[in-house]
Amino acid sequence: MAKENTVSICILSCNRPTLLREAIQSCMTQARKPDCIIVGDDSTNDDAENVVADLAKETTIRIDYKRNPVRLGQNGNTNSLFDRATTSHLMLLHDDDLLTPNAVEDLLSCWDEYPSLTAAYGKWYIMSHNGDVDLQASIQYNTAFSRIPERSGLQKNDWEVGLIQQFAGAAYMILTSVAQATRWRPAEVVGAGGEFDFGLRLGMTYHGFYFIDRYTMKYRKTETGSMSSSKYDDAAMYSYVVLEESNFSSLAGGEALRMKIMDQKSAGAMIQAIRHGQRKLAWRIYCSRHHGWRRRFSPGGVRRLLLLLFSFVKL
Repeated sequence: MAKENTVSICILSCNRPTLLREAIQSCMTQARKPDCIIVGDDSTNDDAENVVADLAKETTIRIDYKRNPVRLGQNGNTNSLFDRATTSHLMLLHDDDLLTPNAVEDLLSCWDEYPSLTAAYGKWYIMSHNGDVDLQASIQYNTAFSRIPERSGLQKNDWEVGLIQQFAGAAYMILTSVAQATRWRPAEVVGAGGEFDFGLRLGMTYHGFYFIDRYTMKYRKTETGSMSSSKYDDAAMYSYVVLEESNFSSLAGGEALRMKIMDQKSAGAMIQAIRHGQRKLAWRIYCSRHHGWRRRFSPGGVRRLLLLLFSFVKL
């Protein structure tokens, strides 16, 4: 079955030509070569385009490069990449991350066992900006998102994979038709929570998610340009709002798990809401059951309250 399938690797890029080179090279050296590498470039100069032109001379793999005339941002750029894919399957990769050498082969092989799969995904290594892998951090990271040996194989509850974020935000393999139909919602709606929102809606809509207990990607803790490490990050805030608007009451155990995830996200969501001037949302989170009395009277809870009150004083 796998031999009948075709794969595109879609790469998001923005002003990181050196890292983009490494990302593309990790695609070019796959044991099972991708059929196409698609690059969506939000860069402000020609450096990334020159990198791609150089690499295209070294491979027979088709590289479909496009520099966006107007910056699309992560949400829009991802949708553009999905739309450009013409293969049966696709993978998503950021320009600062790397695929492991057998990622394409390992993920595509999941369809041999279950031809009706929607998506397959594996574990991530955590590496430094310079590319040094931290194995202990990798184990902790994957454990936090239930990417553990006991959960390998076809997942029992499709709806759960996005809710607990077992479905990875990158380096997954998915049917192209599903990615194109689901799409990322606009940044105006989900902000930097697009990855969470995409996985959540996938699990609620489609069936057949497979976790393979193998490393498929190296996630780089980039020193500069990483949204997740910046004060502009709003992923937790928007993920919390998405969960507020979701309904899992018809699923056995679904509502309890949704509430648990909201409990976990409440503190980070409140901090981000304060930083982004969303004071009503921050107050709503503070007063919610997800940020209960024990958390409110904790040192962190008192600090968050003071930050919120101070933000009103500055008005």
